[in-house]
Amino acid sequence: MEQAERGTGKGRRRALWAAVAVVAIAAAGMTGYKIVVEKSVGKLIADRGGKVGAVEADFLGRIHLREVTLPLKDGFDISIAAVDGRPKILFLDGSLELSGLDVKTALGEVAVPHAAIEGANLDHSTLTEIFSGRNDLSLSKRIELFAAKRFSAAEVTVTQAVAGTEQKLVYKNVASEDIANGHIARSSASGATIEFGVDVPDGNGGKKRLAGSIGTMTAQDIDAAYLARLYTEKAGPDDKEAKPVYGPISVKDIAFADGEASFGYDEMRSNGISMRMPAEPLLEILEELQSVSTPGALPPAELQAYFKRILSIVDMTAKADFEVLGMKIDAPAKSGKDGERIKLAIDRLALQVDGRKLDGALHGLSIGEGANYFKLADASISGFSWDSTLEGLRKFAALDEQQQELFPFTTLLPEFGTIRLAGLDADLPNSNRDADATDVEGSDDEQSAAGEADVPAGDASSNPSDGSADAANEPTAEPSASAPERIRFALKDYEVALTKPRNGIPTDVRVRYQDLTFPIPENMQDEPFAQLRQLGFNEVVLSSSLEAAWDESNQNLVINDISMSGRDIGSISVSGLMGGFSDAFFSGDPAKAQVALFGLTAREARLKIEDHGIIAKGIKAYAEQNGMTENEVRGMLTMTATALLQQFAADEPRLQNVVDAVSRFIAKPGTFTLTAKSKASTGVGAFEFVAASQNPVLLLDRVDLEATAE
Repeated sequence: MEQAERGTGKGRRRALWAAVAVVAIAAAGMTGYKIVVEKSVGKLIADRGGKVGAVEADFLGRIHLREVTLPLKDGFDISIAAVDGRPKILFLDGSLELSGLDVKTALGEVAVPHAAIEGANLDHSTLTEIFSGRNDLSLSKRIELFAAKRFSAAEVTVTQAVAGTEQKLVYKNVASEDIANGHIARSSASGATIEFGVDVPDGNGGKKRLAGSIGTMTAQDIDAAYLARLYTEKAGPDDKEAKPVYGPISVKDIAFADGEASFGYDEMRSNGISMRMPAEPLLEILEELQSVSTPGALPPAELQAYFKRILSIVDMTAKADFEVLGMKIDAPAKSGKDGERIKLAIDRLALQVDGRKLDGALHGLSIGEGANYFKLADASISGFSWDSTLEGLRKFAALDEQQQELFPFTTLLPEFGTIRLAGLDADLPNSNRDADATDVEGSDDEQSAAGEADVPAGDASSNPSDGSADAANEPTAEPSASAPERIRFALKDYEVALTKPRNGIPTDVRVRYQDLTFPIPENMQDEPFAQLRQLGFNEVVLSSSLEAAWDESNQNLVINDISMSGRDIGSISVSGLMGGFSDAFFSGDPAKAQVALFGLTAREARLKIEDHGIIAKGIKAYAEQNGMTENEVRGMLTMTATALLQQFAADEPRLQNVVDAVSRFIAKPGTFTLTAKSKASTGVGAFEFVAASQNPVLLLDRVDLEATAE
């Protein structure tokens, strides 16, 4: 037992000495670590051209830096008041805390009072490579080397000077998560405040401070490394395709005010943005563009390079979409009347960009000022493209002054695509009526003043007893009694399609509107609205259409429809086919187009007239005014018209078919159709129409006529 106790005592002493040895080795190791870290970190910063006030490493593996300054390009720098962190050691992830971070660049200044980085790969080799002085290691590659589970900052302030005015944006509770290989999985901020100056449109050059606030902001799938490449690198041989730079983005509760006016949005969002690398680094492109104050004064070669840079910026965005929800604007009315304000609201505004093409939509627009309002349910544009405009500008910039004078400026027109409006409703004051009244009042004052100046004091004529002075002072003109005090109208839908351009000029055109409704005031005297009022119309509902397309292969202009119709009135439409329509009409050269006019030929034309009740209303009104029955008026009209038409047909038998159809249409209004086709396959030429202008009967030898009445 005694031997056992002595053995146990020896074991304890050995364990104690082993523990002491481990502590001593660890202490020596940490002391060595401390010395190595302090020297290597200080040298690393100095090699980068920076400065550090103090470098310390404690025995727990943490590093403490104070007053760190790192240089940036063009004399700017990064300054950090304090850096406290622990590099990645064994199973422990690195962490870092920054205080007093201030980044100054040519684009502005970023200030972060305190930030924390958790779960970072801050091991010695990674830090050395990120901050190494290797020129072949780009900014994007350095960003790809960094990884962290989370970055957070309670506040981030961005200050910029735009057009000589400082703007300040302060983000709250900023966080980025799962940072690896240059990508940020999620980024957010709980809100932000913004303040900047804006010019006051009073002509005196004044400025106002505009203050605003922003709610929750979120973004996903951010490619930070690729963004760095866009700004600092030019496209390489492998950069042929665009890449996503942002995933879904949402910014909520945006509000701005300047003390008088306010505007804001419930939310701005996007499903993502894809961009392609520019031919030159974006920072260099922006610097070059900002250095040019008067582009028009540049020599042709430099002007072409200027537009080439603009095109490169435009072409960077490959695909993007944006939505604005719940937009509202509230501002004082221009009239200056106390309490009156202009209020604008848009339920939804959406844009989609695909290269140089643009599609857009607007829903729920309303503008109001007191009793005045304008509303629009929906609007959209699809197929719009500025490709031809940008390419035209590039070609124009390469020409000298003489060549520019001959440039076909129609090629600068964009492809407009299709524009649609629906659900218009407006009730507005008639500004023309007010202007007329003002002019009349002004003329009266001038005449009165002139009359008083011309009449000597004490002249008997200056105080006539017969009231002639009052008669002389009567206004010489009055505002038009037929002009309505207000303009009221509604429109069901409107569409303009200008597609398939040739040298900027559309070759396929469609313009139509449906159910344009406006009232006819009781005092309306303008024809034909006064007549419609007499026929019992309190409002007019009109629709119209124009559709034409160029058949390039056959050199024809196909007129599908040119029509006008009115509810309870009727409709008239024309269609046809015109030959000899060459591409000279789309050359953009007015001289060529004028010459080409003489080559046009009419091959077919069709006239269609439909009665929707206007004839019956006219017969009823005539009967009431003349004390006749409607049947008597209808019989008299039919008999008179038939007699005149038959007399005309007797002189020209070839019109008998047309006369019979017109007579049937008058007797029983419905649909009348007249079709004229050229007997010659080439059609009827311009010179033949000139000759027929003196004697229209000559055209009967050139065309076949067919008329029907249903």
